[in-house]
Amino acid sequence: MISWNRRRWAAAAAVAAGGAAAVYYVYDRWGKLQEARASLQELEARDNKAPASIEPATVAPASPLISETEPTSAATIQQDADRHLVTHFESVQAISTTTTTPSLLPMLLQSLTRNTDHKPLLELLRQGGMAADEKYAAWEEIKVLTFTRAVAASWMVSLLDLMNRVQLNILGRHLYLQSNILDARHPQHSGLGSREQPLQMTHRAQELFLAYAHYCGERGVEPLIPIVKQAVTDAVSNIELTTKLGADQVLQMFSDAHKGVAPELSRLGFEVFLLPSPEHRQVWHSAARFPDNGALQPGALGGLDDDAIDGLLTEVRQIIGSAKFGVALKAAVQESARVAADELHNEMKGGEKPLAKLCPRVAELANKLLQRDDNECVSRFANLPEIQRLSATVYSCGPVL
Repeated sequence: MISWNRRRWAAAAAVAAGGAAAVYYVYDRWGKLQEARASLQELEARDNKAPASIEPATVAPASPLISETEPTSAATIQQDADRHLVTHFESVQAISTTTTTPSLLPMLLQSLTRNTDHKPLLELLRQGGMAADEKYAAWEEIKVLTFTRAVAASWMVSLLDLMNRVQLNILGRHLYLQSNILDARHPQHSGLGSREQPLQMTHRAQELFLAYAHYCGERGVEPLIPIVKQAVTDAVSNIELTTKLGADQVLQMFSDAHKGVAPELSRLGFEVFLLPSPEHRQVWHSAARFPDNGALQPGALGGLDDDAIDGLLTEVRQIIGSAKFGVALKAAVQESARVAADELHNEMKGGEKPLAKLCPRVAELANKLLQRDDNECVSRFANLPEIQRLSATVYSCGPVL
């Protein structure tokens, strides 16, 4: 079970995050940049200098754009803003990579094990007394289950990581907007149109939003398994258990199964694996392991928080339905497959084994892909350009992808 202290830490750290577009929007809207321009133009006129232009700045959330006590140059403003923005953005990505995603992996592994457990079949085979056709059927099922487990792990670690990154970047942007636009120092916010208003939310609402990351690990596996199992069956059914295979041949079976999974997931949409449907949202709240569940029922938080959570979830749905999310997911799945390939090559060292003996080893690949500590997949994901672009876009621009 994920530590709520860590979730609160993640939410608190995300407060510092604000996107480039969001930061510029805040300060431009409330006159900060206009104040900066006026101050700089006054100084420049005094010094008989040509007017300096200020680019749409990415301003540090923690400090005002212009000092109230002494003038600041345009270059200094831009440098400070850029430095703060990079620091904030990188902190959110680091929290996702090192804390929140790893903390959810044990839950995901448990769910995957429940849905692809081949050990009861192995125990039946060890006990003996089975007819020849029953033994054959049991081994065929073991073959399918072990490959299903590994292929599903590749997809699920990718989906979970991306979902977590999307949530943290969305929340960070909105909390920055909330703390700046709705601050008492900016009474002008009352003149904004409803579509321009930032979301307002309590800490409890933030926790509930972040808790939706649990859904992928607890429930997202269930609709994925039949899809993966069918693709695996198509990929491995013609390969006999006595066939000796090397690592490259096993990995080709993986690749064939992945090719069968991808079109079906694209057809269904990724939301089914990441979020409860709107009609099942209240059931999810009731069943989820949140502190004080009753207070987290839809409507119980009050209209403001309910509206905020609905707004955040709407953003999530728009983003995970976007082409950019699909590109990032494809890159993540390919990278997780490379992690599995590296592990299998190291294990087999160029040798060959009968498929029946390889099946337990294939099942163990899921443990590698979903291990909590020093997870190679999650570490590599952070460096993928496709995921970096997705994170930066969500952080700065929201669902307009």
